[in-house]
Amino acid sequence: MTDINIKESIEDKKSWFNIKRFKIGNTDFQKPEKCLDIKNLDNSIYRNIKTNFKFYEASKILKNYDNISKLTEAEDDQINKFFYRGEWLGTAQNVINLTLQFNPYNHVKTIDELSWFFNQYYPYSKLFLTVPNIRVKTLKANIIDLQSYTRFVDETYKILNDKNNKPIFVPVSMKFTIGQLTGLMEHYLKHDRFYYWFDFEGRSINENSLGRLRHIFDLLKKKKAFDNVVTYFSNVKREKTANSKENTSVASDALSAIAGANLIGVNREPSRYFNPNTLMNDGSVGIRASIDVDPNHKARIFDRETYYYVKTVDQDLYDKRKYVPLNAARLNAEFAAQSEYFLEHQDITTLLNQKSMFKDEKAGNILHDLTSKSATTSADMDMSDFF
Repeated sequence: MTDINIKESIEDKKSWFNIKRFKIGNTDFQKPEKCLDIKNLDNSIYRNIKTNFKFYEASKILKNYDNISKLTEAEDDQINKFFYRGEWLGTAQNVINLTLQFNPYNHVKTIDELSWFFNQYYPYSKLFLTVPNIRVKTLKANIIDLQSYTRFVDETYKILNDKNNKPIFVPVSMKFTIGQLTGLMEHYLKHDRFYYWFDFEGRSINENSLGRLRHIFDLLKKKKAFDNVVTYFSNVKREKTANSKENTSVASDALSAIAGANLIGVNREPSRYFNPNTLMNDGSVGIRASIDVDPNHKARIFDRETYYYVKTVDQDLYDKRKYVPLNAARLNAEFAAQSEYFLEHQDITTLLNQKSMFKDEKAGNILHDLTSKSATTSADMDMSDFF
């Protein structure tokens, strides 16, 4: 594994917002950076917006083992499509992350039997590598326990690290319990693994996820490992809540850097589970095939002044290929503004207090939760800070 040399770490006292300055390859990171989602893009849109981003991401859910095994017979164009590699991307510093919705040990005795798959994956994730996350449970059943999860990470890590010159990020499922997260992080620290990709699996940054993050970061602080850590959030739900009848909705992904992310990946909506006994509008019973949604509901645009996502009347932006990169660019610009304000004032809370979204009852106490870091974790805390 190639280490990430963190040249400087500057940390907020009240929140987990932090600036880590480091290089990965030839890419220089001086602040929290948002990626561009390369799925649903085309060449013309990519060329117009690519200068706004330092890295690119494609996130993929593998629902069953066949999603992997079928690649043994795939032609080059099918493999490129599987890993979202368009020729127009050129030398773009992209990252591929995978989430498994099945237990691989139900199909193989050791992950070494899948070394061919990870060797195929290796050249497609150019900036750094990610060990896949495994969804630990669904609404219906548990998929994998912590012991098998860490075994999977260890075995996959070994394959990816053979003749490797890229950093490797290990997964942290945000569906683990607090107890499981403690065991997972202690396992990672025991093996000197400091680069973490937090898979939110379509969850928002809310009270539950902030509690888990707080627990993890507090543990890293107590182990004196936090300054060595690079955090990568991905698959975060775009909004905390979204009602198609309302013009504005409370942002979730815009809180990533304040919640402790150094690298911010793509959005994902939560998986939908449909009950076959759903009562239909006509009184019959069956699966609801579709729901009519106002076309500008999903095409909400991030407002940097308020931190709301706002419905747009510009029909040209109803296209996902338009509103996704536009929102990514606005978020990246706001993360830069947050960093500039923090470096000037050594405080981020005053800036956040100017954003009207945090005063919305739908946001709850999210601002308080974001800016209430435990006093015992601050490296430069003295007794005067308690009074």
